[in-house]
Amino acid sequence: MKNLCIAVVTIIAFFVGSINAQEKNPFNFMNEQLSEQLLNQVAALSDPKLVKAQAELLRKHYEALIQSGFSKNEALQIVIAMASQDK
Repeated sequence: MKNLCIAVVTIIAFFVGSINAQEKNPFNFMNEQLSEQLLNQVAALSDPKLVKAQAELLRKHYEALIQSGFSKNEALQIVIAMASQDK
């Protein structure tokens, strides 16, 4: 009787394990995909050429604002606001 109970419990455990292995939780799949996408995005945005280009663009915005009549402080505040919107 004891051996029969052990065998039944073992079979049930394998059965439940196989069902869980077959069912993929869609939320886990979506989380894995989103994590991979975010890691790829961070890697792409960390490219030194892109970072330099972004810095140069912000500098050009700053200088254009000053040439348009904004004070240095106003231009800086506008550029900071523009940079914070990109995130």
